[in-house]
Amino acid sequence: MHDSVQAAPNGTPKPRHYDLVKDPIYYITFGFFALLTTALPAALGQPNFLPIAQTVALTLFLAAPLRRGRTGTAIVVLSTWLSLQLLVMIAGSALLPLVFERAIHDGFAHHRALLEWSATGLSLPGSILQSPGARLIELFGILLGSLLSAGLVGLWFLMRAVNQFGFGVGRLALEGPQGLLLGLMPWRLATLAGYAGLVVMLAQPLLINIWRPTHYFARQRRLAAVSVALIAIGLVLEFLLPGLWRTIWAL
Repeated sequence: MHDSVQAAPNGTPKPRHYDLVKDPIYYITFGFFALLTTALPAALGQPNFLPIAQTVALTLFLAAPLRRGRTGTAIVVLSTWLSLQLLVMIAGSALLPLVFERAIHDGFAHHRALLEWSATGLSLPGSILQSPGARLIELFGILLGSLLSAGLVGLWFLMRAVNQFGFGVGRLALEGPQGLLLGLMPWRLATLAGYAGLVVMLAQPLLINIWRPTHYFARQRRLAAVSVALIAIGLVLEFLLPGLWRTIWAL
């Protein structure tokens, strides 16, 4: 594609540089890859390739706006990707449960544990009370992983978390509309949204080579505050809400 030309004040033609993130093809392409890297590995039952393919593709798509300082565009890209990914995992797990179960590590055990929780209210699988070590590793993976790898490692943890969450929602949806609503746990949605915001923020220092915290707090204070608040709200709700949530939407 040729750069267009505009006249400079002195009459000399001035080239207008091509901007990838303003090209509609960029948005069409990342949407296509969001669907492809989720649906294909999941349909093939590949638990390792699924998050790896998603992470590599999404890291490349996020790098383009972040290197240009367009945090808002990066948030739109990541939000759209996660929404498409979640929809594919929910629909696929509901329509092809046994196939998508193989795409999640310990998918069968996770599904059974969700059903047991829905019936008894005990031991919510993956919760901070049941698996504090795993949740702590997840948080540090999001924080340090994003900071030290331009978002690559943080996105890998985020992809795995969203895949498992979508799988759980889809499997519970097999029990009926109440199962779908039961699976859409607001505390987990808040936590994942907070993770996404922190990944966008912490991926930037390595990409633009600016490591001063004041640079980001001055320009992205709202993003940092909202992300941390969402994680904190998710944590509080995870302690207070599961019992009531299960009672409301009991299968």
